[in-house]
Amino acid sequence: MKRAAVIGSGPAGLSAALALHENGNLPVIFERRDLPGLKLLASGGGRCNFSNVLEIEPFLARFGRNGRFLRDALRFAPREWLTAFLESHGVNVSLCDDFYYFPASGRARDILNAFLHAAHAELRTSSEVTEILTENHTVSGVRVNGEAISFDAVILAGGGTAWQGLGTSAGLRLAESLGHTIVKPLPAVAPLLIREAWVKSLSGVSLERAKLVLRNGKRVLGESVGSLLFTHEGLSGFAALDLAGDVSIQCDRNGDAELFLVLRPEWGRAEWSAELERWRREGGAKLVRTHLARHVAHSLADAVCGLAGCFDTKACALSASQRDTLLESLSALKLTVSGAGPMGKAMAMQGGVSLKEIHPATMESRVVKGLYFAGEIMDVTGPCGGYNMQWAFSSGRLAGSLKEAERR
Repeated sequence: MKRAAVIGSGPAGLSAALALHENGNLPVIFERRDLPGLKLLASGGGRCNFSNVLEIEPFLARFGRNGRFLRDALRFAPREWLTAFLESHGVNVSLCDDFYYFPASGRARDILNAFLHAAHAELRTSSEVTEILTENHTVSGVRVNGEAISFDAVILAGGGTAWQGLGTSAGLRLAESLGHTIVKPLPAVAPLLIREAWVKSLSGVSLERAKLVLRNGKRVLGESVGSLLFTHEGLSGFAALDLAGDVSIQCDRNGDAELFLVLRPEWGRAEWSAELERWRREGGAKLVRTHLARHVAHSLADAVCGLAGCFDTKACALSASQRDTLLESLSALKLTVSGAGPMGKAMAMQGGVSLKEIHPATMESRVVKGLYFAGEIMDVTGPCGGYNMQWAFSSGRLAGSLKEAERR
């Protein structure tokens, strides 16, 4: 039987505490705030989209180049384990849009309560861990509110810097103090900041389904499809949020980046060309922007036609040069993105503890024996849609199993 400290009471920490209890160990959860699980309670507008229907391999692919790191944790604690646990503890689950899993009650608190009840952990709120104690590169305890307490293992599930008032860099500082490398934290799952004034002037306008493509010259750095919302700072909605991590990395390295907006993802230049010809034949006396307003909001149609130089042009009078410019905009409207966020508006963090210093099969540190990581604190981030929540629960369960990695 081991005594283990769990730093953080979010989904990763709760899952770790449950695994510790189920394996006969004694978990103590330290939470710096006065209430547990505040990020979990806030997720999904209080509803908590905790997973989705994807199988492991396509699920991993949505995490980009670091996705393979998740494989062991997801195999150890897959979606089926999570839904079965919740159902067995009175939390019925519901599938929304044939893809997203939520608690049927629509209350994130039901998930929090289920884990707190099942983990039988000692919960210490208003308790900030300021130091992880070690002897000979092995965990020996923690210092909490000035008090040194002995532990056999420590699970660092302190989350990241995202979310105004909820995020913290405390966990990252603890990892760094022990010799871990921290990949620079950047906003992910966040609104995009766009330079063009006309975009900001459309604040409140939305597209049910659009595509965003991040490019560096001819090279595609990332793309996403989903709902899109124009804001007073740029773009939000699923399409923007899902691309935020890639945008943050690119802009942090190179400054402003090229972003292309595809108004109708299923249409290319050929389809729009045929549509313009139809407008000319069937409604040539009408303005081009009037026709376009059947596809997008009037204000967006006005803006696109204004950019193409055909704001007051009738469909039958569209010149060859106007037609080419309009087709280019309709196929892929070029924007300038300066970044994502800020971090206070982000729902997840890009960056964190370097994955090179963590054993993926155990979540144990390669630097300090007996130190384990779980959840957002690591340098792996997925898009919207239950990805990051499932990762938190899965990595927490693996970490809480206290499997010992082979030492190098």
